[in-house]
Amino acid sequence: MGVILILISAVFFVLGSFFGKMVINTTDMSAVVTTFIRMVLGFSIMGTYMIINKKSFVSNDWKPVLERAGLNGVSILMSSWALKYTTITNASILHMTYPVFVIVLAPYITKEENKLINYFYLVTIMIGIFTISQPSFNSVNIGDAASVISSIFSALSIFALIEAGKNNSSDIIVFYVMVVGALINFPFAFKDISNFEIGGLLYVSIAAISGFLGQVFLTLGYKYVDSATGSLVSTSRILIAAIMGTIFLNEPLTFNIIIGIILVSVALIGVSGFFQKKMAKI
Repeated sequence: MGVILILISAVFFVLGSFFGKMVINTTDMSAVVTTFIRMVLGFSIMGTYMIINKKSFVSNDWKPVLERAGLNGVSILMSSWALKYTTITNASILHMTYPVFVIVLAPYITKEENKLINYFYLVTIMIGIFTISQPSFNSVNIGDAASVISSIFSALSIFALIEAGKNNSSDIIVFYVMVVGALINFPFAFKDISNFEIGGLLYVSIAAISGFLGQVFLTLGYKYVDSATGSLVSTSRILIAAIMGTIFLNEPLTFNIIIGIILVSVALIGVSGFFQKKMAKI
């Protein structure tokens, strides 16, 4: 059940990025406005649902809920802002490197045992990042850099999500993710909100709804899987984003990007423990 829910979330998240890119391509607005509206839509829907069903707005454990909300809000802000400067393929691939940061940071945050092989996968994924983004000593694509930063915040937010889920319902977690996320994104979306272009309303709406549904399905999915499994399934965003970007946005799918996708994907699969399980069966 958890795997299916997270897979569905991956589809919605890519759709959110795709239509966020369409907002950038067809208007003078940034994709951050879609993130803000997503958050407003999210806490409005969740708030209404909770009121109708007479659910409490009081968390059983505030600290991890607010940590999840804050870290996730910054991560989404960075990944949305990155779309202005890079492709949805690059943005999705680089953002999806967060599972490696989850595994590498786990021993220090959750005291989970780490394995030496995971550091090999970390090196592999860093090579993949380098291959995809092609940085030089003279310049670095700011969108690619923002996507990597968003992945680090996303990894930290996963730890908070797992902790928050121990003593809180998914309703509470999603509601406060939306409230805090809206507050974080508002200053950066204010200009576009003040000068909103009606011509981009459809794309903004679809992007916002898709992002909201992605958040809901992701939160529900992590109720049933561990951090490594959930992170692995989420990597399906990479392939979906590459296909959509190439077919619908004419984004380049170069040899370097293909090699980078392979390196990142192999590393993420390795981090999940898939190869060790296969070897154990031989």
